[in-house]
Formats: sequence, C-alpha cells, structure tokens
Amino acid sequence: MKRLFNILLYTFLAACAAGLAVSGTVYFLLRASVPDYDEDFSVAGIDSPVDILRDSSALPHITAGSAEDVYFAIGFVHAQDRLGQLLRARRATKDLLPLEPTTEIDSSTSDALEAYAAGVNAWLGLVSEGGRGRGSPELLIADERMIAAWRPVDSLRIAHAFLSDLRPKSRQELSVSSDLRVPSDRPATPELFATPPEVSLNAWALSGDRTATGAPILAADIVGPLSLPSEWYLADLQLPTGAAIGATLPGVPFVVIGRNERVAWAFRSTSQNAVREPEAPTGRGAGDYLMMLDRLARSTDANNALSGTSEMLSAGMEVLAIDRETLARWPEREIERPASFRDARLAVLDDRQLIFSVEGAITVQRDTVSAAARALLPLMAKELWFVRSASGIEETRTERLRNEILDKLAQWNGDMDRYSQEPLVFWAWVSALQRRILQDEFPAAKEVWTRPNPDFLYAVLSGRDRSEVWCDIRPSARTETCEDQVRAALDDALGWLVDRYGSDPSDWSWGEAHTLNMQWSPIRPGGMVSDLLSLEAPTPGDPFTLMSTVFASDDDRPFVSDAGTNLQAVMSLSDESGSYFITPAGQSGHPLSRFYENLFPKWMQGEYIMMSTDLSLARGGAAGTSRLSPKSEDSSSTKEDRSQ
Repeated sequence: MKRLFNILLYTFLAACAAGLAVSGTVYFLLRASVPDYDEDFSVAGIDSPVDILRDSSALPHITAGSAEDVYFAIGFVHAQDRLGQLLRARRATKDLLPLEPTTEIDSSTSDALEAYAAGVNAWLGLVSEGGRGRGSPELLIADERMIAAWRPVDSLRIAHAFLSDLRPKSRQELSVSSDLRVPSDRPATPELFATPPEVSLNAWALSGDRTATGAPILAADIVGPLSLPSEWYLADLQLPTGAAIGATLPGVPFVVIGRNERVAWAFRSTSQNAVREPEAPTGRGAGDYLMMLDRLARSTDANNALSGTSEMLSAGMEVLAIDRETLARWPEREIERPASFRDARLAVLDDRQLIFSVEGAITVQRDTVSAAARALLPLMAKELWFVRSASGIEETRTERLRNEILDKLAQWNGDMDRYSQEPLVFWAWVSALQRRILQDEFPAAKEVWTRPNPDFLYAVLSGRDRSEVWCDIRPSARTETCEDQVRAALDDALGWLVDRYGSDPSDWSWGEAHTLNMQWSPIRPGGMVSDLLSLEAPTPGDPFTLMSTVFASDDDRPFVSDAGTNLQAVMSLSDESGSYFITPAGQSGHPLSRFYENLFPKWMQGEYIMMSTDLSLARGGAAGTSRLSPKSEDSSSTKEDRSQ
C-alpha cells in the first residue's frame, strides 16, 4: 500500500513539474514575442537609417530619407505589432482575384507596395532567427505555411476586400437557407431586404465660415467589426514630401483617413443600404484606390488632392478634403445617399449650431440620441399612451407595469444612455414587434425578423403604400391590425424583460443588456483563450446613433454589440486646433503588451488622442525609440531587392 502511495505521489509530482515546465516555456515564448520598442535592428531592404519613435500611446512616428524607406518601416511596424492580424487578413483574402500590381498601378504606388512587403518580410526574417516566440502568440500553433513571405499582391487583395466590405449584402447573401420572395398578397416594401454593409465610411465637413478658427473642419468615422486587435492602426509617416498622419489599414502602407501638413482627407460611403442588388467592386478598383491614397498623402492643397480622383474613386464612395481655407469634395456635388436615421440625426445637430469648434465636432460624433427611436416610438405608442383601465376597476399588476413603462417612454428623448431603462424597453419592444410581423412570412429566414429594421417598421406603421398589410398574420382567421400587433408586442417585450431582469423596472438598464464585446481574433477563432482575452463593457448607443453599435446575432444576448464605430477622427489645419483620432483598443495585437488595450478607457470615456506632425510633441513620455539600419552588404540594394 505504501509503495502504491509513493508511486502515485511521484507520478503526481512529475505531472506537476511537467506542467510547470510547459507553462514556463509557453510563458517565455509569449513574453519573447512582445515587441521591445527600444530595440535597434539591422535589416536588408533600406537605403539609409530609419528612426521609429513610439509616443506615449505607442503610435509610431517614422522618419526616413526616402518614401520607400518610410513604407518599408510601416510594413515593419505593422508586422511587429499586428503580425497575427496581417496573416489572418491574408488568409481570408487569398481566394480573391489574382491581381497583378505591375499591370494595375503606377510606379510610385508599386514601389510603395514592394517596400512595404520588404518591411513585413524583414520582421518575419527576424522572427525566423529565433528568440521572438514566432512573433505573435497565436502563431505558436499555426501552420508553417501561414508565415510565408509577404507579397505586394497581398496588400492589393486586402484593399480589394476592404472595398468589397463597403458593398451592402444582396438578397442572396442575406439568406442562403431560404428563398426570400415577397408573397403575392403583400406589398413590395423595398426596406424589407435593405441591408447595411459590413463596413461603412462616414464623413462630414464644415467650411471656414462655420468654425471658430475660420479654418474648415473635417470629421470622419468608420463603422465595422469591433475586435482585438483593432481594425485600424494609427501612425505618422514622415515622408520627404511632408508628414502623413492618421489611420492605416494593416496590410496596406498608406494612410486611409488622415492628413498631411497641408491637407486632410476622408471618405464617405454613398450607398448605406441595398434596395436593389449591388454590384461588386472590380479588382481594378483596389489598385486605383491605393494610387489615390498615395496621391492624397503627397497633395499640396484640397483641390490638388482631388485632381484626377474621378478616375480612381471606387463606385459608391465620395472623398472630402480640406486645407486651411478650402473645403472640396468629389463628386463636386454631394451625392444623395438613401435616407438614414443617422443622417437625419446629423442634420438636426448640424442645423442646431451655427459655429463649431473641434470639440463641438467631437461632441456630435459621440452623440447617442437615436433618430430611429424618435421616429418609431410615436407610431408604436400613439394609441397606448391614451389607454388606461376602465374607471372603477383596479389595475392588474401587468397593467400597472405597462402604464408605468408607457409613462416613462412618453418623457424619453431617445437618448440611448447605458444607465437608462427606456432604451432597453424600446429595443425589446421593437424586436418583439418585428418578430410578430415577419416570422409568419419568413419562418426559415431568421435574420429577416431578428435583424433590426426600423426603416421597414416605419413604412408599415405609417401605412405607406398599403404596407400596413404586413401586420396581418397569414395563418390566422381574423385580420390583425398594426395596433393589435403593437399592443401584443409590448406585452411580449415586458414578459421577456421581467423574466430576464426582474419585475422592478428600476433595476433595468440598457448597459446591462447592451455591451461592447471585443473578442481577440487569433488565427483560429473561438475557444476559452479568446474569451479570456476579450474586452466587454456597458456602452450607450444603438445601430442608428452617430456613435454606432451593431447588435450581434445572439439569441441569448440579442443586444450585445460586436460591431459598430471603430474609428473616429476630427481634423483641422488651423494653428489653434489639432487633429484628433481614437480607436477602441490599442496599437499592439499582443495580449501581454501594455499597449494591447490602453486606448479602451479613452474610447469608453469619449477621449481622443491628439496627433501632430511635430515630433517634439511625440517625444514627451515616449514609449521607445528604435532605429533600422541597412545591412552593410545591402547598402546599395535596388528597389527590386525590396520585394524579395
């Protein structure tokens, strides 16, 4: 018996020791892959030394003697901070069109893509030498084929995928499980199948006569996936023609939304919802788009920035540019896109104020009043607000709850505040109503009646073009009215809320149900590790507020947001005002880096980072400074060598 005990004890101790050894090795490899921002490197592919200054938020400020060396360095730091994200994006786009950069883009852009690829490959080479834990935590278990050399065509494919994400889904893409055809006895309400794109670009500008400094202001934001690391990477590229600062897309060397010392630029999607079947962008559009970004970074004024844009701008996009005096756009006449609740709210705020400061523009961007709620709620509750129990008859508990909620909604201004109960009641009610109206028509197409569609509900409740017929339940013998459905949906919603959050409405809050859920995105998604590394916090807003959040497809948590506004920028070229940017996570994609989530608190509190082309400002509290030096045997390398 004693011998058996000793055997079991030694086996247990050996297992513990082995576990500790494995854990220690894994931790060492993970720590080894955290970038050291003070480390210098000797690399092939550059002509002269490149300095990379990381400011207090780890934003890189890159200084080099040539544009190609700057683009080499941004490829290097993209790989250093976001290697897993780069390789994941490449894998996701590998089946796109076989684009050939030499036949699609000019020499300046081609040189930039080759230099960028060389920069990515320089970091891959350093990782392959060992001692860096394969460069990223998730690559410890990745297939070796994932870490192949980067090519310029990879950047083109990523740009192509970005443009494709701006395209709204077609009806076929919306539902692969069923045939979405409107029954013959129902009106063809176009809003029913209108779908937002996965990514949308939003921008608005103020001319100098409407700003406190007399210089134009340009505000931009992007709605898209919320993930860790962030979809966007902030950087300062000190090009020989002048610095270009702003948001870069990992995988692409250029600033997508940003400014140089003379011009600021941003883009606006012109087709926010698909009413008819959209056309996919062509492969040619990716090359043109990158050439336009290259030209914008080197532009000298707003009009110069937009010269030649007509041949480069992808369909469904508008570009805005400002300098110290001028506001310009292409097309010159603002394109009218389909009416949206976000645009309606922006118009209200724009009309409300005559003169704006940069801070005022930021306040507009962070607005969380829902125009959808302000439009729909009066139609939903117009009859119920005036209905009470018959005189002399005591109200039931359900009636008291219903009347209490209706009284609160009558005083609500539509603000999707995370501490308020009204947003939660409103969206639970809307969800129940949409389900009652559409589930009988499209029982197999769940996304049709679960995806929030206030445009469709507005058409139905307002009775436009006989759309109120949708309220009738087809299998039932009687003809249901929209008033019947609204009343029943309110009871459905209240029952769901009581079951989920208790019978006391004072305990309900929007933030309890509506959280910002940012999941770590490794090479192989899912699993317990991704859950441990995610960020989640109560958040205001909804899919139709200016500070946008998009509900995830989660039956258990229907109002969790895994997409929404993931970049905000407000730019001015005046001396008195700066340019401000913010993303919801951090610069690093490494979970053990202190810059993995350092911007998340700022994002939640509505704080922005001021970005400047002045390097002296970046040096204050800098996180590190590193230098890339050319290898001696490669000091006379040609541009062709960079792509190897």
